Amino acid sequence: MNQSILSRFSTMKVAVVGDVMLDLFEYCHSDQSKPIDSEKPGARAYKAQKLLKQLGGAGNVAANLTALGVHTYLIGVTGNDGHHLTLKQLAEQSGIHYSFIRDKARPTTTKNRLYLDDEYLLRRDDEANHPIPELISTTVFNEVTFELDGADAVILSDYNKGVFSEALAQDIIRGCRERRIPVIVDFKPPNRSYFRDADIIAPNATEAEAIWPEFDRSSPIKGGLNELYSMVACRNLIVTLGAHGICGTDGNNAFHIPAIDVPAMDAVGCGDTTRALLALGHASGLPLSRSAELANLASSIVVQKIGTDTVSIEELKVQLPS
Repeated sequence: MNQSILSRFSTMKVAVVGDVMLDLFEYCHSDQSKPIDSEKPGARAYKAQKLLKQLGGAGNVAANLTALGVHTYLIGVTGNDGHHLTLKQLAEQSGIHYSFIRDKARPTTTKNRLYLDDEYLLRRDDEANHPIPELISTTVFNEVTFELDGADAVILSDYNKGVFSEALAQDIIRGCRERRIPVIVDFKPPNRSYFRDADIIAPNATEAEAIWPEFDRSSPIKGGLNELYSMVACRNLIVTLGAHGICGTDGNNAFHIPAIDVPAMDAVGCGDTTRALLALGHASGLPLSRSAELANLASSIVVQKIGTDTVSIEELKVQLPS
């Protein structure tokens, strides 16, 4: 695999469907704090010296694609609130074409991460995970169908926030199959049956263990990869293993690629990067193992960055032979 694969990305169109989120990162520093003894002895008050607002969930998958020059279409459900507008602004700034369907019965999914002196302390979530109404589900499907013309791949990004039902997922997969468009899926274990017959299903190691408790991330080929493959009922399976790399199988041939040794700063969003590169590699005609190598390389770049981030063509070129 060399840099020639990267030149194809700017000619490709990918639709991303699923749980769109707003990621907030607040960075506080002890030397900028002040005591508030009147409220609680020993407590201190902190003011965020830096606040980052970024697309999360399916939005981060889309951001990774556009950062690589891909024509990207993002379809998801938000609340009818101010964060809906923030997501629209972030999508426009990234050059993402989007359709955000508002549901007044839920908030926009928001994850607020707090860092103190660059240490990740906690995360506060604002979300709802009840199923979206049938009318909104129909609207999502219609928006997806509209974008299938000329699409090279579709990514379904499921964080179990209520967007996907079995009916919606199967309707999308069926429509893609009729058009010979590959479908790449990241799902939460409770919903795995929704996405049967997808071209690639790509859980992480924790999700794999939730499906098959005997899965061994340190030795996946001997430790349950085939059993996991039979349980998720897909054409190809990829499992991201964190510090143990990435593995996969098409049901006949299995592989395990070690992790690239880099200083890991923040794993937030690495899975989204992996799914984006798996889709591009697969749609470009790379063998499954080569697509996994490309995804593994991209995630090794992103893990060295703080917060939800993306990888660029230039960064990949540095790592790939010309």
